[in-house]
Amino acid sequence: MKYFLFIVFIGYFLLFISCKKYQPAPAAFFITTDKVSVSSTTLQGSSSQNISDLYLYVNGKFQGAYPVGHTMPIITNNASAKIDVFAGIKNNGIKDLSITWLFYQNITFDTLVESGKTISRPLTFTYNPNVKFTWMENFDNPIGFSLVKSASYTDSIVYKIAATSESFEGKSIEFGLNGNGYTAQVESSIAYALPKGNSNVYLEINYKCNNEFLVGLTDGVNLKPGIIVKPKSNWNKIYIQLASAVNDAPQSNSYKVFFRVLANENPNARVWLDNIKLIYL
Repeated sequence: MKYFLFIVFIGYFLLFISCKKYQPAPAAFFITTDKVSVSSTTLQGSSSQNISDLYLYVNGKFQGAYPVGHTMPIITNNASAKIDVFAGIKNNGIKDLSITWLFYQNITFDTLVESGKTISRPLTFTYNPNVKFTWMENFDNPIGFSLVKSASYTDSIVYKIAATSESFEGKSIEFGLNGNGYTAQVESSIAYALPKGNSNVYLEINYKCNNEFLVGLTDGVNLKPGIIVKPKSNWNKIYIQLASAVNDAPQSNSYKVFFRVLANENPNARVWLDNIKLIYL
């Protein structure tokens, strides 16, 4: 009898523990995003983008970062929810360095969807109205370009409008080595004042290349490296952070942006560029 009562007691105890541990999953619906795009004005230049992740906030609370195309759970407990979605990019093109891209305005919407449902919603971002577009060049101006050969390398460089088959949007530029030297460099035709002590100073470019190239700033005397861009056979969009180049000593009141190719083992090194944007917040 004692043994029977002990078994009954253990059974009730386990039932009590299991009931106490069980908690129903919070009510949620799901959003899939098949299309992410950017809408820009003429004064903001190309709408090309390379948004890789979406940062999700529900009722003001961060819920997670999700690669574009992945399903996003929205925990609402069957109540209306305010949803904020921020674009995420790979900082300096580094795969494991995703950041919220504050240069695009976040998308906000209120919605009430039945728990368990999945909805599909395209997302179109626009530029943050506080973005300062310091320099833009898309190579479509028939009068001339604001990207020029650096004076010290005029004899060693190929610099020309790219063939239509090699271009990205409209006209693009091609530059590289012509066999007479080991360095080819182009730069903005004028210097620009950039804010000091600001981490949000960036260069957007579309590019492809068969050789790595260096992007940075120069005050005419000092070269301040930004990043080395790796070879890419197809057109790519990259967001290059130039804040360190601006803030590190020696500092200057204004800078030109430069792009430099070294021969290394490739005497026919080539870089194609389009849609250059020097921007800051």
